[in-house]
Amino acid sequence: GTEAFFAAHPTEPFFVKNLENVQGDERDVVFISVGYGRNPQGYMAMRFGPLSNDGGERRLNVLISRAKRRCEVFSSITADDIDLGRASGRGVAALKTFLSFAQTGQLGIATRTGRTEDSPFEEFVCDAVRNLGYEVHPQVGVAGFFIDLAVQDREKPGRYLLGIECDGAAYHSSRSARERDRLRQAVLEEHGWIIHRIWSTDWFQRPGEQIAKVAAAIERAKVVLAAAEDDARAAPVAHAVDVERDNAVVSVAEPDSLSVPYQQAAFAVPTLRAPHELTTPEMAQVVRRVVELEGPVHGDEVAVRIRELWGLGRTGSRIQESVSKALSLLVRRGECSEDDGFYSLPSAVIAIRNRGSASSASLRRPEYLPSAEVRAAVLLLIDTYHGAQRMQISTAVGRMLGFKATSAGLRARIDQQVAALVASGLLEVEGDEDGGDASVRRRAVAP
Repeated sequence: GTEAFFAAHPTEPFFVKNLENVQGDERDVVFISVGYGRNPQGYMAMRFGPLSNDGGERRLNVLISRAKRRCEVFSSITADDIDLGRASGRGVAALKTFLSFAQTGQLGIATRTGRTEDSPFEEFVCDAVRNLGYEVHPQVGVAGFFIDLAVQDREKPGRYLLGIECDGAAYHSSRSARERDRLRQAVLEEHGWIIHRIWSTDWFQRPGEQIAKVAAAIERAKVVLAAAEDDARAAPVAHAVDVERDNAVVSVAEPDSLSVPYQQAAFAVPTLRAPHELTTPEMAQVVRRVVELEGPVHGDEVAVRIRELWGLGRTGSRIQESVSKALSLLVRRGECSEDDGFYSLPSAVIAIRNRGSASSASLRRPEYLPSAEVRAAVLLLIDTYHGAQRMQISTAVGRMLGFKATSAGLRARIDQQVAALVASGLLEVEGDEDGGDASVRRRAVAP
């Protein structure tokens, strides 16, 4: 069985390590499991833990270089799922490049240069494609070349559907230029690009016909890329085997890198009238905007924000009443959801927010932490580090939410949500919880 196989290599024993502590060990083959992925709703958060921090690319380099012969990569995402427009850090860009190389065998990914269009012709084409509803990036660099216009995939912003080459009138008469670009296109196609060419004379004589051809090329590209994904998913999968896991769980490092700064609502309001002078529908419009920006947020905090937006010194009973009526109206209309005093827009994605720099002190009161956000933070922590010591979770989640110290009230608030996740079957506890040696993991789903 597997135990006998692992025991047969005492000089280089089998190990499982995370990105932070893999340094120093080398093996002929290293299996890399990429734990980042989409949530059940299909949303891909651009949070990559230590890879997003300074030096993240060095961590990835150390991991990859542990393999003497090859790396085998297991991942639910591809390079196309990583949108560098929403992610920061050289480590994230390095991961995107590595996943692309693992999938295609080609080094070099498309990179936005920040350059503008090279000619008025390209500007005309760019504007026309954007009017079709697509994001277009000019002068995208790949494999040492620059593509005139690259059409971004709306479903997967980390990849491009189509490359558009805009050829001028002089191009027709230059045989060497045509041969050079034929070879250039071949290189780009080897890197997975689908290229569509537009001649300037055709564009200016029949622009409507040419933009229709571009639209058709984009739709064909979608079909081609979808078929390639289906082929990849149809690859045979080896049968699963059960492996005994060690109960040891890696320590949690840098948990605050998993959250984003809390953004308090700040926008113009009709200050010529006091908040309580607004009608309930009028106040509901302002309150809905606050909930949209800060939800899930406690109703008391909404009242505080209304007071701040009007520049008032205290949150009086008239403001509280006005906000309460507005929230009730929004809930009745179905424009807001309420959960134990916290409000959010229906189907809103819950972000993990660091309150450390927020100006509103009440945001750092444990009782004003939304239960849904605390549960989401616990699950993100467990998923990122593939488990955590039970005693570490409160401190780590507290740091994610912006608390420098873990008070008794904060610990109780977080422990309550951990218990709720265990009771719901999403998490499981292993080891002696009373003795302080327990670990928490995602509960394995039965096949």
